[in-house]
Amino acid sequence: MIPTLAVRAALRASAPARAPVKPVFQPHVARFSVENCVKWIPSLAFWGVGAGGAATLFLSGVPLFQEDVLKKFPILSDFYADKTPDSDKPF
Repeated sequence: MIPTLAVRAALRASAPARAPVKPVFQPHVARFSVENCVKWIPSLAFWGVGAGGAATLFLSGVPLFQEDVLKKFPILSDFYADKTPDSDKPF
């Protein structure tokens, strides 16, 4: 009689027993440890870049945001420069 795959798997030799591992202290604050926080870095970076892009898009028409943020970047400074002549400005 040829043993089936299930019978061979049930009768295979088990892995050798290992010595118990000594517990190691993992530094943490409340329930947050380094290992748990590292898992969140890609997701937080993705959402942070998205939120920054959305804030820049929605606030690009605000003059205070243009002066304080957008004109500080060399590429964007020419785009947001006010080229309106003084005679056409109402104030």
